[in-house]
Amino acid sequence: MGKLLKHNKDKGFVEAGFDETIGDVLKYNKFKKHGHMYLLDDETKAPSVTTIIGENLGWNKNALMAWAKRQTALGNDVDAMLKDAGETGTLLHILIEAHQRGFDVDPRDFTENQFVSAMKCFTGYLNWANKVKFKPLASEVILVDNDQRVAGTVDCVGKVGDDLVLIDWKSSKYLYKEHKIQISQYVHMMEKDKNVDYYVMERGAPKKLKQSKNARKFAYAMILRFDKTEVKYHQHKVDRKKIDAGISIFQDLLNLHNKKNTI
Repeated sequence: MGKLLKHNKDKGFVEAGFDETIGDVLKYNKFKKHGHMYLLDDETKAPSVTTIIGENLGWNKNALMAWAKRQTALGNDVDAMLKDAGETGTLLHILIEAHQRGFDVDPRDFTENQFVSAMKCFTGYLNWANKVKFKPLASEVILVDNDQRVAGTVDCVGKVGDDLVLIDWKSSKYLYKEHKIQISQYVHMMEKDKNVDYYVMERGAPKKLKQSKNARKFAYAMILRFDKTEVKYHQHKVDRKKIDAGISIFQDLLNLHNKKNTI
C-alpha cells in the first residue's frame, strides 16, 4: 500500500498522497504491542486475558486442528494463513479506532490483500454503526487488574441508544465460546471500582485515565463479527446471564493457570 487513508467524516476514509504536515496518523508498529503495558503495581508483567483462556481451555482446539489438517492437505501454509488473518484483524482495529478518533491511517505495512479484506470489514462496521446510531466513548482501552493480576485491551466502549455496551471486533469466520469468556472478563474488570488501572495510547505514549467515581454498569456486551470476503456483519449480544457465566469460567481458568507453578 502506497497511499494514506485520510479520515473523512462522511465516507470513512479516502485515499490521498502522503503529506508530512497532516494531522494525527495511526500507523502499525509490529514491535510495540499493548502487552508491554501489562505491568502490575509491583512491576511484574501480567498475563493477558486471552493468554489465560488460550493456555487453559481447549474447547476450540479440535476444530482448529481439523482446519489446519485440511489446509495442509491442500498445500497451504497454515502459519502464513494465520499470520495473514491476524494482520488483517489488526488493520481492521486500526481503521475503526482511527475513524472514531478522527485520525488518518498509514497502511503501508500491510499487503494489498490484507488491505482489501480489512476495508470490507470496516465498511461492515460503518453500516452497523450508522444503523444503530452507535456513539463510541473510548477505544483500545488497556486494563491492568492488580487484584486478579491479569490484563487485557478492550476494543471499544460506547452507547447503543441509552445502553452502555462493551464491544469486541472480530474478523474471524466463526464465533467461539472463548470469545464470550474473553469479553465477559473485560466487563468484569471495567465494572470494578478499585485496583484496576486504565490506559489509552496518545501520540505513541500511554496515558493513564482516572478511575470513575460512579459505578459503571454495562447493559450487555457485544461481539461484532465481520466478513473478510464480502461487506457483512454479524451482531452477537452477550447478556448479563452469559456475562456472569463467562466471569465464573475465567476465574476457574485463572485458578488453574496459577496452580501450574505449584506442580
